[in-house]
Amino acid sequence: MKEALWRVPLSVTLQNGMPRLFRGPYDALDFLEYEWPSHGKWHHRAIRDCRAALSGIVAAEVARASFAAACAEASLSLSDAHAAGVAETSAKPAAKRQH
Repeated sequence: MKEALWRVPLSVTLQNGMPRLFRGPYDALDFLEYEWPSHGKWHHRAIRDCRAALSGIVAAEVARASFAAACAEASLSLSDAHAAGVAETSAKPAAKRQH
């Protein structure tokens, strides 16, 4: 799989109130598969689109839109990292796991 990054990362506020930066489909997929708080229509679609983006089947921005919709479905607050003032170097990235 090829790592594809989003033009603008997403900052998501987790249920514990901590912000988390997602830079691309790999970060989002890892979170969706291992830490996601609720499963629904958009959760499944976001997993599908993130995998497709990593395989080069769809654009990374398609996966970003699906992940954003899944966040809304799960009542997780999100914003563009740049608009939220999150510095990419100071934000903790999603943990990397072997798939």
